[in-house]
Amino acid sequence: MDGAWVDRLERRLGFLAVPGLPGLLTAMTAAASLLAASKPEFVSALALDPDALLRGQIWRVVTFLIVPPQSSLLWMLLWLAMIFAVLSALESAWGEFKLTIFIAIGALMSTAAALLTGAAGDNGPVHLANFLAFARLAPDREVLVMFVLPVKLRWLAAVAAALSAIQLLGGDTASRARLLAGLSAYLLYFGPGHWQDIKLAWRRRGLR
Repeated sequence: MDGAWVDRLERRLGFLAVPGLPGLLTAMTAAASLLAASKPEFVSALALDPDALLRGQIWRVVTFLIVPPQSSLLWMLLWLAMIFAVLSALESAWGEFKLTIFIAIGALMSTAAALLTGAAGDNGPVHLANFLAFARLAPDREVLVMFVLPVKLRWLAAVAAALSAIQLLGGDTASRARLLAGLSAYLLYFGPGHWQDIKLAWRRRGLR
């Protein structure tokens, strides 16, 4: 990660770091899931709705991050475990401030995309950015897909990146903006490193 600019920012704004962010977001998502189970309309008060934002409901800039997926109890538990594991790994590698800024960039850019396109946003691209960052930091770590097949994170990230590229090529303007906005933090943190990798690969090919 090219984090020089984040380091400079931390020296000035380090007090903005949110301690215990992985546990906080996981607990809030779990609470939202429980409330949604008994009162489904509750989720609509959390979602990134551009019209509601323009009416002054600014809490949605944050609360859309904890909107739970509509799924079975088992998938919900797996989702919560994944959120906590990924964010905890990033916090351990970066510290509280860098993780806070990473999440904040994704949330703010997603909000901007929703307002500019007039289309509701969702937290999928932000969570995708979290996962890609995790995979970038620990590419050889293995996870059990379907509890059976061990797969390295680098390959899961490659599949996720390919699917995202397909969405960018075939999606409409709103979906493209939503995806790029959610991935903006990843691009800021890791984009320079990827660019260096690409240039190095081209140089090696030229030497053959």
